[in-house]
Amino acid sequence: MTRTTPPSPVDMGTWFPEVLPYAKTSTRLHPRPAAVGVRESSVGGPVLWPTDEPWPYCAE
Repeated sequence: MTRTTPPSPVDMGTWFPEVLPYAKTSTRLHPRPAAVGVRESSVGGPVLWPTDEPWPYCAE
């Protein structure tokens, strides 16, 4: 099934013409919950992290 995002109701180029040179086509992902196995991708699902390795964090 293909999912698409409807066009914006507002033309942002009219409001912010200075950003028009940077406009690009993008892909929007539509992740869905699923049961992820050990050998499967974790995109849009749980991150598979080794149990004996600490989770990274920033102390600041």
